[in-house]
Amino acid sequence: MGKLRTEPIHKRIMSEHEYQRISHVLHTAFKAAKDNNIYWDLEEGERASAVRKSFLYVAKKENLNISIRRVRGEHSLAIHFLETKAKPTLRIAAEESRRRIIKLLAQARKPLKKSQIIRETQIAASTWNLRIKELVNAGVVERHGDRRDTTYTLAKSPL
Repeated sequence: MGKLRTEPIHKRIMSEHEYQRISHVLHTAFKAAKDNNIYWDLEEGERASAVRKSFLYVAKKENLNISIRRVRGEHSLAIHFLETKAKPTLRIAAEESRRRIIKLLAQARKPLKKSQIIRETQIAASTWNLRIKELVNAGVVERHGDRRDTTYTLAKSPL
């Protein structure tokens, strides 16, 4: 008969000591990155993919936005610190999105493209797809053209 064996659901990628070491290295590198190129020289037998994975894991946990690539012809990794991620946009209610689109189209002197409307109203592209369908189906907005040439105007109200 077999025996019961348990394993943790989430295996640790690294020990706490390794995590602290890599965290310290990344924070030191971040401070030096303004005036220097940053490289990590691999030790003999160290796999670049495993080291890269560890660095990316710690960087994500430490909220550092980095890219790491292997340096061709050398046994080292190049680390680049990227600008901080943009703050996520606040979620806009459906009614507010529709109101913004209608207001912009009412003020426009010519038909507007999707990109112009999204930029001016500051709504997400995924929200745009839902809201414009609602407005076109309700007869509030008219769609002109196909694909890249598509423009939108406010529907003419019957007198």
